[in-house]
Amino acid sequence: MLHRFSLRPLIVVASLTFILTGVLGGVAYAAGRDRGPERFMGFFIQRMAAQLGLSEEQQTRIRQIMEEERAVAEPLMRQLKSVHDQLRTLGTDGVFNEAQVRVLAQQQAQTMTELIVSKERTKARVAAVLTPEQRERAKQMLERFHQRMHGGPKWHHGRGFGPVPPPPPM
Repeated sequence: MLHRFSLRPLIVVASLTFILTGVLGGVAYAAGRDRGPERFMGFFIQRMAAQLGLSEEQQTRIRQIMEEERAVAEPLMRQLKSVHDQLRTLGTDGVFNEAQVRVLAQQQAQTMTELIVSKERTKARVAAVLTPEQRERAKQMLERFHQRMHGGPKWHHGRGFGPVPPPPPM
């Protein structure tokens, strides 16, 4: 004798389980994830310490340098975002105001210049704390990082970083 049963209750239970798992997983992920710059800086310094063999004194000095330069960079980053938000809204009404775009573009260029100077100053100050051997290892680490970013695996189905692969032969 054949018994017929409905799949509807099973589908409802499976769907609710899937949704609940996703929601709880997302909440747990967000609660456990600290996105602050201090966490990144701590991770960065720990990685440098492990890879380069930094002393406690070197780690403390590098942390101080990064905190000082972050104090310089944070207002610049806020300024970049502010001008970017202004640029994003321009022209949406169908009117192009070249003078206003040029003023905002010039502000962005100046802010980017200041950020680049801050980054390079940070790099030089950190390098000054390192021994010559540590500097050489740091240089190799940076080179590997740049190779991965510009020549490694592509993200987003080939729309990531690095050169675009040639089209397949026909």
